[in-house]
This record gives sequence, structure tokens and C-alpha cells, in this order.
Amino acid sequence: MTSLSARDVVNATGLQILVIGSTWMLDPGTPAFGAEIGLPGRSFWAVGRGGVLGNVDADVVVAAFGFVSPETLKPLWQSRPVGQDPHEASRYYAHAAGAWAARTWRTVPEADLLEVASMAEAVAAAGWPAVGALFAGWRSLQVPGLDAAGRAALALHVLREHRGGAHITGVMAMGLSPVAAIMAAPAGRGGAERAERFGWTGPYEEAEDLAAARVEAEEITDRIASAAYEVFSPSQRARFVELVGALHASATGA
Repeated sequence: MTSLSARDVVNATGLQILVIGSTWMLDPGTPAFGAEIGLPGRSFWAVGRGGVLGNVDADVVVAAFGFVSPETLKPLWQSRPVGQDPHEASRYYAHAAGAWAARTWRTVPEADLLEVASMAEAVAAAGWPAVGALFAGWRSLQVPGLDAAGRAALALHVLREHRGGAHITGVMAMGLSPVAAIMAAPAGRGGAERAERFGWTGPYEEAEDLAAARVEAEEITDRIASAAYEVFSPSQRARFVELVGALHASATGA
């Protein structure tokens, strides 16, 4: 049997890690954590996710998120309560992920959760900070009090931000605007509805005209992201794919 390459691991798990993160971010239980600290609704998503950047100008957050319109993201970032520590908001965000994970992965053996967390943390440690500010920020954030499920959810979120930062570079390298990249994304991940959710308004470019550039952007993304996965041995690569696949299936019911 041919062993998996680092690129194979990225190709197999990248979308699964993205979906795991999107699932807990959109879970109805997540906003309750934000409400506790004065961040209702999407404000918790903006400040919780972006808080690792520190007390920065809204333009810095827009740059780090990459694909959200400034008109949508800036007011959300600026809605945080006066004097609130953005890093503390991100810790709440991590605990929201942990609460979701504890419910969702309650039948997953603790040993598996700790194993996938340890492996994801090793990949993150091997990643280049220059891949993305959100990745570097989340990697450095200390979040005490997480159980095995929470630790796994957080570690995978860090890898989600790692690939996200790589994808911003890939998109820009191909000359695509953020909204064009969303329109050209595969079915279920892009299109006008997704563009509107991220705050963009039409008229939009035709996805067919952008498809080739989007494919190349994904190629660049995978090339950048896969460098960190070289930390795995061949057997670890296969095991990581297995573990992430199982967590994805448990999260989505697939």
C-alpha cells in the first residue's frame, strides 16, 4: 500500500477540519457563551475569533479574516464592550467550541481525542507564523480548563486557521478578490448566498469565469499548508486522516 504524502493528508482532512469548525461556530449553543460577556450573535463570532489579534484596529481584523466585507466585519469588531480584553473573548470562544465538542464527541474514546489533539498541535507547532495572523494568534493562545474533547476542538481550530491563512495567500496570488473567491468556490461552499452572508452585495461575477483561477488558488493553498504536515511519519499521516474522518462523521452525522 502506498503511504500518504503530506499533501494527501491536507487534501483528505482540509475540508473536514473546515466543516468541524463551521459546525460548532454555527451551533445554537455557541452564542450563549458570547452573551455572557456582552457579545450577542455574530459579535461573538467576530470578536471571539479575532480576539487573538489583540486590541487592534478593525482594518487589521478585516485583513486577517480575508473574506468578510469590511462593512460587515468592522461594526461587529467595534461592538465589543469597552475595556474588554479581546484575548479573553477568544478564550470564551474556545470554551464554546469545547462545550460543543463535549456534547458532539461524547462517544469518542478519550484516548482518540487526546491523540488527535496532540497530532494537530504538532502540526501547528511546525507551521510558519507567516501563514496567517489568526493562525499565529490562536496557536499562542493559552486556554486552561479544557477537557479532551475541548482540546481536540481547539487544536483543529488552529489548523483551520492555518489553512485559512494559506488560502488567503492562494486567492490573492491568483488575483481573485475575496468575493470572487467565494463565488468560485465549489457547490455548498460558495455562491451568492454565501457571499451575502459575508456581507457582499451583487452584481456578482459568474462562477464559470473564475473556476480556473479558483482551482489554482486551492493548489497554492494546499502547497503552503502541507509543509507543516511533513512533521508526521507515514503511519501518523494515515492515523491522522482516520481520526479526523471519524470526528467529522460524528460532527455531521455523515
